[in-house]
Amino acid sequence: MKYFKITKTWSVKAESEEEAIKQVAADPGQYLESETVTRTEYKRPQQKTGWGTAIRDQLIGSGSNGRQAR
Repeated sequence: MKYFKITKTWSVKAESEEEAIKQVAADPGQYLESETVTRTEYKRPQQKTGWGTAIRDQLIGSGSNGRQAR
């Protein structure tokens, strides 16, 4: 099995982000500026463990124990 990372960039002139998204959705090929395909290794999502995550969880209150930092 091979894995690939595909990145596309569109350039659109529009009055708003919403209008730009609608234009790209209607005709993606017209606004496509670049496309890159890179072969990559499959990476499983890493578990949130370790002291860095523990400190961050305490600071922002998103720990697995459901308590918020005070």
